[in-house]
Amino acid sequence: MLNTAIVGLGNVAKWHHRAIDRTDGVTLTAVVDVDESVAQRRATAWDVTPYTDIETLLATEPVDWAHVCTPLASHADLAQQCLEAGAHVLLEKPMTATRQEYESLVDRADQLDRRVTVVHNQVNYPPFVRARRLVESGRYGELHGVSVRWLENNDPREPGRGEWVLDLPGGEFGEGIVHPIYVGLRMAGHPANEESVDVQRINTTGDSTVEYDGIGVSYTTADNVVCTIQHHSNVPGCRQVEYFLDEGRIVADIPTQSVSVHPEGYDGYATVDNPLLNAAWWSVRNATTAVRSAITIQFKHLLADLRDEEFTVHDTHTPVIQQEADAIRGTGDEPTSRAEADWTNRIFTRINGDPTT
Repeated sequence: MLNTAIVGLGNVAKWHHRAIDRTDGVTLTAVVDVDESVAQRRATAWDVTPYTDIETLLATEPVDWAHVCTPLASHADLAQQCLEAGAHVLLEKPMTATRQEYESLVDRADQLDRRVTVVHNQVNYPPFVRARRLVESGRYGELHGVSVRWLENNDPREPGRGEWVLDLPGGEFGEGIVHPIYVGLRMAGHPANEESVDVQRINTTGDSTVEYDGIGVSYTTADNVVCTIQHHSNVPGCRQVEYFLDEGRIVADIPTQSVSVHPEGYDGYATVDNPLLNAAWWSVRNATTAVRSAITIQFKHLLADLRDEEFTVHDTHTPVIQQEADAIRGTGDEPTSRAEADWTNRIFTRINGDPTT
């Protein structure tokens, strides 16, 4: 049994608790938060022991696995303390604020023969999983490109995750940029090298307190797949990944929880009639798929209600935590590879102007 503690009890801690509760061989024994009232409230609700500092927890009871869900600036120090106490560590994203912190942390974990990894949960949305399987099936030929479009209708100056995000160059937006970065890496593959990565930032807020509210990242993999990642704030929301293959396009869309396929195409001399008819035909098929997806989700909600269970398509943490528990025990693959964690941190710190590099 993996005795587990959650360190930091903000909103994301609830997803960790839910996932731990659904993972065999893992039990939550303690929670830590600097706000005593928050720690006590969560501990009472979850029937565990509350603490207000990590030192007391680690000195008081054995912890096999620590989930660090605190603000970014504290990640490296808290993770280091947990490793030194003999615990494996799972960090919420972003993993660390700098390259120096990242390298120091993974090096120490290796020296101590402990696992340290980061939550890259949104690759587990069902449309992303289904689309990736279609790509890997080879049905539509070789992959040439991946486009990640991550648009949010929030303002980076409004701290939804807490005031601490305002210390980041991109504010609230700067904390969330990790999601489209790791989604792109998982879907397209990793950059061939550092030189193949291009990063651009824009600021449309007109506010000098925010360094950017939009990013563009592009790179080429060793297999010549081109990946582009766009993430913008203050625009109508969209979360999509589009694959470009020999014989069509595949689009995975999070808001509609659907996957659409577009095998139609045209050359430079095509008349409008045939491409138009093909596009209309596939639009009908894709709309039918989206409706079927919506009906399936509603049916699962209804079934869960009848069983007095909780269901949500947004529970993308449970697969990560179940996989990582298996990896700790040596019975399964890790949910986030070291290479993916490394490249995500490289791109994230490059966007933010890492002072240690």
